[in-house]
Amino acid sequence: MSDRPPELDGEPRDDGPVFGDRRRRALRITVLVALGALVLPLVLSMYGVARSAAQRACAVSVAAFDTDAAGARVAFDLFGRGGPGWQCFAVAENGGETLIAELGLLPGAPRFIGDDERDA
Repeated sequence: MSDRPPELDGEPRDDGPVFGDRRRRALRITVLVALGALVLPLVLSMYGVARSAAQRACAVSVAAFDTDAAGARVAFDLFGRGGPGWQCFAVAENGGETLIAELGLLPGAPRFIGDDERDA
């Protein structure tokens, strides 16, 4: 082993650029903003499609199960009885609401149970 410092060997020991803390922080913030700009439209689009599907499925369910209802309302609940998902409510003329169905995260067309499929 040599007692000479490595700087005096004549060989460059540059392994790559060394960035400062400011530049690293700015680069991280830029990457996070770019990822947010990519993900946000997807999330908003998925929310809009799920909400419109839930409204249609809820309207069909309320029409089938509650003929006295004045309307239907959907709401997204993270901590609902059946887990996270869309909840369908029948709205009465006096403003009262009755839970009709739990539609799930991505609701589809409601499937009604036939008489031969029901448990007696």
